[in-house]
Amino acid sequence: MLRDPDPLQAPPDAPGARAGAPRLFEQVRDALRREILRGVWPAESRLPSESELIERFGVSRITVRQAIAELQAHGLVQTINGKGSFVARPDRGVSQSPLVGVLEAMRKRGFDARGELVSCKPRPAPAWVAAELKIETGTVLGTLTVRRRCEGVPFAIGTTWGPQSLCEAIARCDLVEHDVAAIIAGPLGMRTARTRVRVSAETAQPRMARSLQCEPGTALLVVHTTSFDFEGHPTSCAITHGRADRMDYRVTLRG
Repeated sequence: MLRDPDPLQAPPDAPGARAGAPRLFEQVRDALRREILRGVWPAESRLPSESELIERFGVSRITVRQAIAELQAHGLVQTINGKGSFVARPDRGVSQSPLVGVLEAMRKRGFDARGELVSCKPRPAPAWVAAELKIETGTVLGTLTVRRRCEGVPFAIGTTWGPQSLCEAIARCDLVEHDVAAIIAGPLGMRTARTRVRVSAETAQPRMARSLQCEPGTALLVVHTTSFDFEGHPTSCAITHGRADRMDYRVTLRG
C-alpha cells in the first residue's frame, strides 16, 4: 500500500520530499501498466473502480485519477463516463507501425513465411544490451529467440531482450504467424513511443550459418532495434540476423 496523506500531494521540491522518488500517481500508474502488459487486465476488460484503487493503494482520489489519466494519454486505457475505465483494445495489424516485421514483409512479396520459437530463457545481459537498456552488465533479463522461415528455409533469426515477464508473455502467443513487434503492439497491448533502428552487415560465423542453413561467410543483414516508452525509458532491445539474399526489411519514415 502506498501512503498519501495529502490529496493534493506535495510537489517534488517540497521539504522532506525525496529527490528522484516517483510521485504517488506514477507508482499507481506503473503498477497498473505492468498488470495490463502482463495480461492481468486484458483488452476491453474493466479496471477496478476508483474506490477499489483508493483502497488497494491507500491513496487519494486525485492520485488515482492522475494515474488513470496518464494511462489514457498513453493509449492503454479508455474511460467511459458512468461506466468506468477499460483497457484499450490495441490496433490490429502492424500497418500503423513504422516498422514492418520480417514475416509481414515476406508475405507481402507472396512468400509463405512463418516463425518458430527457438528458446525463451533468462540470461545475463551482455555489455551491448546493458548499454542499450541502461542497466548493469550481467543483469538477468528474459530472452526470446525466434527463427523465421521462408518457403520452409530459414532466412532470419532474432533475439529480443527485456523483462522476463514480457518475453514469457510473447512466447505464449502465436509466433508461427505473427512477428514479435506485432504481438507486443497487438495481443500484449504494449504501446511503444519510438523505436531506434541500426542496420549493419557482417558475414555468417559457423554457429550462425548452421542456424540459417547457409555457408559460413554468407552475407548477413544485422538489424538492431531498441524500443522506448512514453517516458523515454528503453523497454526492450533486439538483434536480428538475416540472410542478405532472402531477407526483406522495411522502415516507413513519416514527417
